[in-house]
Amino acid sequence: MKNNNGFTLVEMLVVLLIFSLLLLFGGYSVNALRGTLERDVFFNQLEADLYYVQNYAINRHESVFVQFYPFYDRYTVTSINTKEVLLNRQLPSTIDMMEGSFTSYIITPDGNTNKFGTIKFKRNQTEIRLIFNIGRGRFRIE
Repeated sequence: MKNNNGFTLVEMLVVLLIFSLLLLFGGYSVNALRGTLERDVFFNQLEADLYYVQNYAINRHESVFVQFYPFYDRYTVTSINTKEVLLNRQLPSTIDMMEGSFTSYIITPDGNTNKFGTIKFKRNQTEIRLIFNIGRGRFRIE
């Protein structure tokens, strides 16, 4: 029994403790990264959707109605002429649309918006604003 080359129970427990701590701290950083990545993907998708809708209105020479639903955390885009729903997107669960006065607008056939305003989103304690400027359909995300 002198040549027994195994590990003791204490050595095994120390190794398992260190391994568990590494996994625990790694999990926290992955969750924070996932939330940030989800936010970035959503706002990139929203920006792409708004550019798509603007191009759709210009190319088809028709007005498009954009509606935000803060209570349901979603937005839809509908063609005014054909009543066809072009987009119907749900917000990620980590992002909330805040109640506000600006919830809908129309993109005219020349690509302009009929009104201006701000839509506010909230993720954790961070507020993100989608600001629409009147004329030429410009918008920005801050």
